[in-house]
Amino acid sequence: MKSSRSSPKRSGKNSSEEVTAFDLFYQLTYMSATAAAGLPRGRLFELASRVDTPAARYFQEINELIDKMRYSSPEACRMVGEHVKSEDLHTFLLRLSDALRSGEPLPPFLAREAEVQGDHYVNAYERDLQSLSKWNDGYTSVSVSVALIVIINMVSTMIYPISRIAMGGMILTAVVIGFALAWVVSRAAPPEVYSIPWKQGSKQQRLSQKLAALFLPITMALTLALAMLHMPMSWLFILAAFPLVPLGISCMIAESRLPRKGAEISAFFRSLGGTATSRGTTLGDALSSIKIDSFPALEADIRRLSLRLRAGAKPGSCWRLFGQETGSLLVSQAARVFYEATNLGGDPEVSGVLCSLFASKTALLRAKRGGVAATFTMLTLVMHGVISALMVFILEILRRFTIMLQAAMDTLQSDPATAQQGMSAMAFNLPQMGFLEQLTVGLLLVLALISSYAIVASEGTNILKISFYLFVMLFMNGIAFLIIPALLVNVL
Repeated sequence: MKSSRSSPKRSGKNSSEEVTAFDLFYQLTYMSATAAAGLPRGRLFELASRVDTPAARYFQEINELIDKMRYSSPEACRMVGEHVKSEDLHTFLLRLSDALRSGEPLPPFLAREAEVQGDHYVNAYERDLQSLSKWNDGYTSVSVSVALIVIINMVSTMIYPISRIAMGGMILTAVVIGFALAWVVSRAAPPEVYSIPWKQGSKQQRLSQKLAALFLPITMALTLALAMLHMPMSWLFILAAFPLVPLGISCMIAESRLPRKGAEISAFFRSLGGTATSRGTTLGDALSSIKIDSFPALEADIRRLSLRLRAGAKPGSCWRLFGQETGSLLVSQAARVFYEATNLGGDPEVSGVLCSLFASKTALLRAKRGGVAATFTMLTLVMHGVISALMVFILEILRRFTIMLQAAMDTLQSDPATAQQGMSAMAFNLPQMGFLEQLTVGLLLVLALISSYAIVASEGTNILKISFYLFVMLFMNGIAFLIIPALLVNVL
């Protein structure tokens, strides 16, 4: 069963030089589960080199040193470990070398190392969550500051003329700062991926991928067409937002199912492993005897797995499809460890417990992240709504002020006797309303994009989920342009 790497942050680095705490936790969980099957050292290193994590490359090097260069296992582990840049993997390989040299049995050693690495992963994750929470607060503060910069510049045009270049430069600086802080939020978040590639994932994920290919071009084309037709800004935002509704809702449904499946998979493997061991049956027979309605989020996936096994399909393919069709990377990884360890002759109960510990720790940490991200999401959405309403309010005030000021100037010009005195007393500048309206619309659109990206980065969800938050923020912009001017008509 194939699995994806756990971190999206390795694309700019050599993956062989960066092994995260989660990568090593998964690697050691796999090795401890397969070692419990009583495999010889050579076979264990061979299987460890096939795990799809950055750490697997080093076990491949160890295996090559043993097979081709005729090094002993302890010397091969020490030689590779001395050149590893990851501190955690470096110290583990050195400890593994000492354990092999002393003759310590590998199953208890690897089980202990997996447990220790799990605790280290928990601590590192919680530190990242604290950092993410602080940067989330920083992003909201900077977003408010960006809006204030724009509002101050807009009001300043009433007092004295500001060149378009100077005003555009200040706005560009504010936008760049917003983008930079959103990027920092993405880097401060714990490095992980919740789902497998959506083209290979669950039915809902595959549907979302198809909707993205359809509705994203429609949204861009519709927005461009409405702008060329000089559609009022209120309806431009609203109509441009609606093509994102099907995609956004589909992505929300697809992502909302992953945490529940990740939370249930731990209990599922404990129950299945314990049943198989106590009854002395195969995994397929044990699966048929447990009550799958105890796992509501996984019920449909477990039922398909059971039907395939009873139909005589290859067990390896059945378990691979089970992990793939759940759409959850955590479920896919845990299912691979459980099936391969059991298939190699390991005790299903032991394998189930090891996989359960791996899945439960990861699921609990992701639940904590979900709480932090949910607070940030609601705060960002509310903040964007307030900012859009305030900016439209200021823009409308400036428009009405310009109309009144122009009318006053026309009146003064019709009376030459008082024109010179009145014009000298009127120390106001006529704002360039066309430029200010373009500036406001452009900034609200950019802020919606930045905030949507920051929310998704904080959640750690698929990038396509931006469509849902972008729809909400564009709709808020349209409502602000639709309602605020109408309210001011009744007030002023």
